[in-house]
Amino acid sequence: MAEVLVDYDIRVAGADGRLYEPQACGRARADGLWEGWIEFVPIEGEPLRTGRETTQPNRDDLMYWAQGLTATYLEGALRRALGDTPPIPPRRAPTRSAAFDAPAEARWRSDAAHARSRAVLDPFHVYAEGADVLRNQLNALSEDQLRNIIHGYELAEPETVDLTGARRSELAEVILRGVEQRRR
Repeated sequence: MAEVLVDYDIRVAGADGRLYEPQACGRARADGLWEGWIEFVPIEGEPLRTGRETTQPNRDDLMYWAQGLTATYLEGALRRALGDTPPIPPRRAPTRSAAFDAPAEARWRSDAAHARSRAVLDPFHVYAEGADVLRNQLNALSEDQLRNIIHGYELAEPETVDLTGARRSELAEVILRGVEQRRR
């Protein structure tokens, strides 16, 4: 037997301006699946309904679907119920063959791009507020975070600076010098 799952507290207008109160309805089918549709009860006149909008494995999933519908979805459902939507053209059979036998291999970002994505701040952006502001913010970061900034923004040549043994204050200075050199 059919039941009202959600009675929406909005009104949806048809193309002619008539207002409808939508409600999501559903029922269990003979095969055990649940199907849902939308009914539109007008302020005056006969109610309308859509065709089946969804099929779900159980009532809980149907309820989840019904509770997630948006006003835009309901407006489109009313157009479908009124027959105001143009039919979807049938799909054509493909006329071409696939150009490749498999999808492309995954492309990994460069180490610098990966480190930049993990950097907790953009030193160039902060430096625009002043060198002291950048220095203060850098001093609050861990050594690993500072190394990510240096590596991600390529602020030092790995051959010229030993980042592994550097202390936090040394790493902060590498960043400051690197930003200042690039800004010149």
